[in-house]
This record gives sequence, C-alpha cells and structure tokens, in this order.
Amino acid sequence: MLIIDKYAYQNRWVDVSPGYKWWAYLTALVVAMITSTMWQLALFVLLSTVTCYAGRLTSKQYLKWISVPFGFLAMSLIAMLVTYSDRSSQLIVSLPMFDGFIGVSWQTYDTAMTTLFRCLCSIAATLCFVIITPFNQCVTLLKKARLPSVLIEQILLTYRFIFIFIEEAHAIFTAQTIRFGYIRRGLWLKSLAMLVGVLLQRVMIRHQHMQSALAVKLYQGEFH
Repeated sequence: MLIIDKYAYQNRWVDVSPGYKWWAYLTALVVAMITSTMWQLALFVLLSTVTCYAGRLTSKQYLKWISVPFGFLAMSLIAMLVTYSDRSSQLIVSLPMFDGFIGVSWQTYDTAMTTLFRCLCSIAATLCFVIITPFNQCVTLLKKARLPSVLIEQILLTYRFIFIFIEEAHAIFTAQTIRFGYIRRGLWLKSLAMLVGVLLQRVMIRHQHMQSALAVKLYQGEFH
C-alpha cells in the first residue's frame, strides 16, 4: 500500500459520503479560479489545515507532499516571468540582450503571481481530496457518474499495477544494493539498465499470474 493510501483509509472523514467530498473539491477549485489573491491565500491555508486535521498529517509530511509538483510549477513561472523588451524602463529587472533587454515586467509578474496562487490552491484542493477519499470511494463516484464499465475496469487495473510495479522495482533495487550494484558510476548505470530490463519481465509475469487468478475466480469482465 502506498503511504498516501494508508492515510486515505485511516482519515477522520473516511465514513463521510464521497459525494460530499467531490462537491467540496469542485467548489474549492472554482473558488481558486475566480477569486482574488487574498481569497486564494486564505483558501490555501484553510485547505492545508483541513488536510492535516482530517488526514492526521504532520505539517512536515504535508509540506513534503505538496512540494513535489513545485519543480514543474517553477519552470512554468520562469517562462511566464521572463520577457523581452526594446526599453529597459518597461522592465522591473533587466539585462541587456542583443539589441534589447530581457527581464521581468509588471505584467508578467502579475500573471505569474496569479498563476502561482491558483496552482497552489488547486494542488492543495486535490491533495485534500486524495487524502480524505479512499480509492474504493473514488470508484463509487465513477460508477455514479455512469462512466463506461470498461473505463472503470482499466482504472482499477492501472491502480493495481502501480503497486505491482513499485513492489517489483523495490525488490530488484534492494537485491542490487546488497550486491554493491550502485557503488560506482559505471556500475550504477549498468545496474539501472538491468533493473529496467528485469522489471519489465517481472511485471509481465505478475500480470500473467493475475490473469490466472481471475480465470480461477470465474472473472466475467467486471469487478464487483
């Protein structure tokens, strides 16, 4: 079980109807998109507090999780901030580049800040929903939305194979580490290539085992 699933199944609001959680999540996303920066900041603080309380998370654990997408967000913000202009007076900070100046203008700064707070609120809302909604309740929501059974089955199988993939990768990595497979750079690259190759074979074997288990249980194409 992934650590985030462990918190989801043990949160304080695990027995609350998933429908309420879903509508609260959509409301938080809408508020994050249409309100001003001050309201977005207040929403972020509220969502962070609710997530830590409901999911029994420490502030350190919460900050660790919410910082994961910050690398992608930072690259997007840099692309928004930097602009090119013929005159340095139009820029807050500028550097000469060719026949003009490259830097940050007030317009790009405002755009980047608006995007930053919207993304922070959206990430906080998504993390809150994931923490307080176990996967089985997510499947219930998908069925209530009357999505095709084939799509729901694919989601279930994909979710299952995430655990199989992580389990097999961890087992192979541990075995290689015990045999000093990562002590040198050259050996590290060789061990990594072997891990990828063996991992595919192991996952395919686990897939065949799962198919056999489903056949024994008279699987008819639908998980109940």
